[in-house]
Amino acid sequence: MKKFFYKSSVLALMAGMFLTSCDPEIDAPAASSGEADFSTYVALGNSLTAGFADGALYREGQQASYPAILAKQFEQVGGNSDFRQPLMPEGVSAGSPRSNPSNPSIVEVPQKRVLRIQPDCRGDVGLAPVEAGNAAALTPAFLGQLAPTVQGPYNNLGVPGAKSFHLLAPGYGNPAGLMTQPATANPFFARFASSPNTSVVADAMAQNPTFFTLWIGNNDVLGYALAGGTPSPTSSDYPTNKDMFTAYIAGIVNQLTSKGAKGALGNIPDVTKIPFFTTIPYNALVLSAEQAAQLTAGYAAKGLGHLTFQAGANALVVLEDGIPRKATPNELILLPASDFIKCQGGGSSTPLPDQLVLSEAELAIIKDHTNSYNASIKAVADAKGLAHGDFNAYLSRLSTGFAQNGVAYNSAFVTGNIFSLDGIHFTPRGAALVANEFINVINTKYGARIPKVDETQYKTVALP
Repeated sequence: MKKFFYKSSVLALMAGMFLTSCDPEIDAPAASSGEADFSTYVALGNSLTAGFADGALYREGQQASYPAILAKQFEQVGGNSDFRQPLMPEGVSAGSPRSNPSNPSIVEVPQKRVLRIQPDCRGDVGLAPVEAGNAAALTPAFLGQLAPTVQGPYNNLGVPGAKSFHLLAPGYGNPAGLMTQPATANPFFARFASSPNTSVVADAMAQNPTFFTLWIGNNDVLGYALAGGTPSPTSSDYPTNKDMFTAYIAGIVNQLTSKGAKGALGNIPDVTKIPFFTTIPYNALVLSAEQAAQLTAGYAAKGLGHLTFQAGANALVVLEDGIPRKATPNELILLPASDFIKCQGGGSSTPLPDQLVLSEAELAIIKDHTNSYNASIKAVADAKGLAHGDFNAYLSRLSTGFAQNGVAYNSAFVTGNIFSLDGIHFTPRGAALVANEFINVINTKYGARIPKVDETQYKTVALP
C-alpha cells in the first residue's frame, strides 16, 4: 500500500507539473492600473490609516497598515516603490494622550497593550490585555523621542485622533500648540508635519499625488461614543455638525483632486459594532439566589423597590440622570467597565455611570450622524467620479461573522482575528482585509487589475 501510494503521488505531481507548464493561458490576467495612475500614492485619514493598534502607534503596526499593504500591491501596477511612513523608533509606542487619574494637570502617553498571563482584580490567573509599561508624560522632550526614523515627505499621512476638519487645519501639527492650545494641535502630526503651520492636506498636495485614499470621519462620532454619550452638544466630543461635515469632506476632496488625481473614499463603519462596545453584555450580572435576594433588599431599603433580581443572568444597574435603573437589551456597555463590574460591584450594588453606558437615545444620535456622514461621503465620491468603499456594510458582516481562506472572522474581542487589543483598531490581518476591500472597489471603478494580498500572511493578536 505504501509503495502504491508513493507511485500514485509522484504520478499526480508530474501530471500537475505537466499541465501547469503546458497551459499558461489559464494564469490570472496580468496586473494593470486601468484608468488610474498609482505612481505617487498618498493616504489620508486617522488612526486606522496610520496603523495604530493595541492602543498605540508603534512600528510593527505601521508596517502592517492598510496603506502600506496597498502600496505594495500598487507597485505591481506602476506604484511608487518608496512608500514612506513616519515610522516610530524601534521598541517605542505611544497611545492617545490622557489625563493622569491622580493628577489631571499631567498629560501622559500610555504604551501599547500586550496579552499577558497574570492575576486579574479577583486574583484569577489568565490572559489579559495590559499596557506594556508605564506611561510617559507628554513633554517636548518626550515628543523628540518619537521623531520618525525615516526622512519625509510621507505618503502615509494618517493622524491618530484626527477628525474631518483637522485635515484642513493649519498648525494642527504645531509642537508649541500642544502645550499652549492642546485642543488645536496633535502630537501624532507634530512628530512628522513638514512645518509648524502646515496642514495634513497641504503636506499631501505638496507631493503632487496621482492617487489617494481618504478614510476620515470615524473620530467625528467615535469621541462621543467613547465618552458614553455624555458630551453635550457644545462639547468638542459631540458628533461633528452634519452640514459642516459635508463641507469638510468636499473641501478635502476638492483639494486632493485639483491636479487631476484619482482616488478612493472609505465610509464610516458603525462604531457600535466593534468589540469596545459589544464585548460586555447588558445582562452580565450573574447572581446566586442568595445574592439576588440581598441585592433586591438593598435597593428596596433605598426606596428603589422596582429594582429586583433573580438567580442567574440579570441586567446591569446603570445610572441615568443620577437615577439607578436596569440596562435594556438595546443598550451597550463600554469595555472599560470590565474590572469595575468584576471586582468593584459595578452594575450591581454600585450602578454603572453614564460614561460607561450608551443608552438607546445616545445610540440613535450615533446612528443618525453616521448615516448622514456616509451619505455625504458617497455623494462627494460620486460627484468626483471616485471609488467608494462601503466599510460600514463590510464590517457589519462581522456581527454574524464570515469565513475566508479557511479562517473564521468576527467582531469578538481578541479571538475574532480582526480587532487588536484595544477593541477598536485592526490587527495586521484586519488591515489586510481592509486593503483588499479598497482594491476591490478601485479595480471596479477604474478597470484596474490590482492583485489582492493574501491576508493569512498577516498576524492576528499576538499570544505571549
